[in-house]
Amino acid sequence: MSSKTRLIVLSISAPVIAFAIVGGLLGSVLAREETYQHLKVFDEVVSFITGKYVEPVNVDKVMRGGMRGLADGLDADSAYLSPQEVKQAESGAALPPGDVGLELTRQYYLRIVAARDGSPAAKAGLRTGDYLRAIDNTPTREMSVWEGARALRGATGTKVSLTIIRGNAADPHVV
Repeated sequence: MSSKTRLIVLSISAPVIAFAIVGGLLGSVLAREETYQHLKVFDEVVSFITGKYVEPVNVDKVMRGGMRGLADGLDADSAYLSPQEVKQAESGAALPPGDVGLELTRQYYLRIVAARDGSPAAKAGLRTGDYLRAIDNTPTREMSVWEGARALRGATGTKVSLTIIRGNAADPHVV
């Protein structure tokens, strides 16, 4: 290839490469600015709540609620874990051996996805689609799947009380 041909190829390819690099950088900057816009709105909401709410506000509780909402907004199985829960999950500590045999998801309350055949849950008559309104009188409305699964574990042979909604929410029953 002659030096004239190299110069032509270089003069054509250099601007194309430069435009590609600049375009990529601008795209990432614009995406970052969109994220910052959401954070600005979040900051404004927190400022409004702390400055104008009718009662004193526990900012830590508000922020935990915001983070929980971010994780809950992903899908039914995602959850925000507190620092203590993360330590517990990462520690690898053994869970109690007893398990009722339920697979759960979140849909307003904890919802039963499946009751394993032969499990205590199946023997108690729990079915796919049932909602767990409470576990041992603790409401599940604010409970993550992670928390619910742990609340359903215990020493083999111990009992757990579940408030179930099946069909009519006005008529829960205890199992």
